[in-house]
Amino acid sequence: MVRQPTCPICQTPLSAADAAESRFSPFCSERCRNVDLLRWSDGRYAIVESLDPAQIPELLETDDSLGFEAE
Repeated sequence: MVRQPTCPICQTPLSAADAAESRFSPFCSERCRNVDLLRWSDGRYAIVESLDPAQIPELLETDDSLGFEAE
């Protein structure tokens, strides 16, 4: 069974056609899209992954985006 999509902010049910064609997708409106953006910018959302200290040297060697140079 397929669930009807809902807006992640206000939980308004969206028809599949509206969800596919909306320029605000997956949100129901520009307001809900902006609420989500504000929550990200305020730091209310976070992608958290535990990090084992033993992994740090390996990550430094493979990921230049951390801003550190591997020695």
